[in-house]
Amino acid sequence: MNIKTIIFDLGGVIIDLDFKRTPKAFSQLTGWPFDDIFKLYFEPGLFQNYEKGLIKDQELRSGINDLFGAQLSDTQIDEAWCAMLGFVPKARLDFMNELRKNYQVLVLSNTNAIHVAAFNQTIKEVSAENSLEAFVDKVYFSHEMGMRKPDLEIYEELLKQSNIKAEECMFLDDTQHNLDGAAQLGIHTMHITHPDQIFNLATDV
Repeated sequence: MNIKTIIFDLGGVIIDLDFKRTPKAFSQLTGWPFDDIFKLYFEPGLFQNYEKGLIKDQELRSGINDLFGAQLSDTQIDEAWCAMLGFVPKARLDFMNELRKNYQVLVLSNTNAIHVAAFNQTIKEVSAENSLEAFVDKVYFSHEMGMRKPDLEIYEELLKQSNIKAEECMFLDDTQHNLDGAAQLGIHTMHITHPDQIFNLATDV
């Protein structure tokens, strides 16, 4: 492999993630069954539209209250929405920065404005930097691009904007479905089952 660019997912790769904590938090706030809320994340609609940037923060909050028939405050919604986000060990940030000596380092994440603000605050707490951008060459966020993984268009757009070849990229993600989409274009992939697995890159590329 002639890898020149390494592309990182965020949740479950750089940021510790417990996806079930957000549906659990909304279930506790609204009385809705956990399983029903969990399924909504994988269906077209409010949550995916927000990740694509098709609706704004306040539209998400209003939509959540309408969906659940609730009257939650913005703070309650934001805290529940961000419950899935965990710690960002500085060692992972430093590792990405170190890789930049030999590779172009990018981030491609299905995310949203509320989550970006939350994890950038965590990054600020563990480092002297204000945001993720300090540790990589460029970030590609679904809500800014108007598209999300695993749709082929988001990988195609990343390749186009970065002016890179698919066969010269390695993409790391914790979701096989997302890796499958990238692989269809010829991007090399690595399935991350535990975040610290990224340190194996030193020997795998």
